Amino acid sequence: KAPEDAHVLFESARKDYDKGKYLTAIEKFQLLVYNFPGATLVDTAQYYLAMSYYGDKDYELAAVEFARVKNSYPQSGYADNAQFMTGVCYFENSPNHFGLDQEDMKRAIVALSDFILDNPDSPLVSEAEMVIRKARTRLAHKEYDNGLVYMKLYDYRAARIYFQYVIDEFTDTEFAPMALFKLAEIDFKKEDYRSALERFNQFMNIYAEHELIGDAKKYIEKISPRLVDTVNASGESH
Repeated sequence: KAPEDAHVLFESARKDYDKGKYLTAIEKFQLLVYNFPGATLVDTAQYYLAMSYYGDKDYELAAVEFARVKNSYPQSGYADNAQFMTGVCYFENSPNHFGLDQEDMKRAIVALSDFILDNPDSPLVSEAEMVIRKARTRLAHKEYDNGLVYMKLYDYRAARIYFQYVIDEFTDTEFAPMALFKLAEIDFKKEDYRSALERFNQFMNIYAEHELIGDAKKYIEKISPRLVDTVNASGESH
């Protein structure tokens, strides 16, 4: 096959892609990649094959094809973009509801973190960071919700594990302060007033602007007299 055939095929596929005819574009880009492995534009065709799957919202296959750009054509001008897009595909392929399986969300975080490490000067870094933040928030939401479920079941030990995990692993998300508040609430329910007071105070110090500050103050007001009672009771028992 003559190299000019590759160019003709590429132009035709690219037109389909630009018009949003992704399935036709996929067929043509595939033909090009498989039939002209030595062509100078084969890496470009591979990249646009991946972009066509992405356009068609087939994020699973798009991720595979983007990874192929990076692995098969590491010197390509598209390699960095393809590495970024692999992470984006994992993110897009995750179920929208945080409660469903989030394995692809974890893959997205790993892929995009690797991209940032490999390409610290890329203009796509800020976008990669934004997707990572969204992914981490969704994972934190899942763990926090697990904590709430156990709390409703009065299984405070299991609930604590989930809330503590959110605080340790997802400190940068909106669920960390809520998890700390819930840990304090559990202490209160378990009548461990000293620990509850410590946690509510910690919450107020760290998250002074949080919408739950008012609730934390109300809890502290309830705790103070109870602490006095427990101190008196322990004094009387001696």
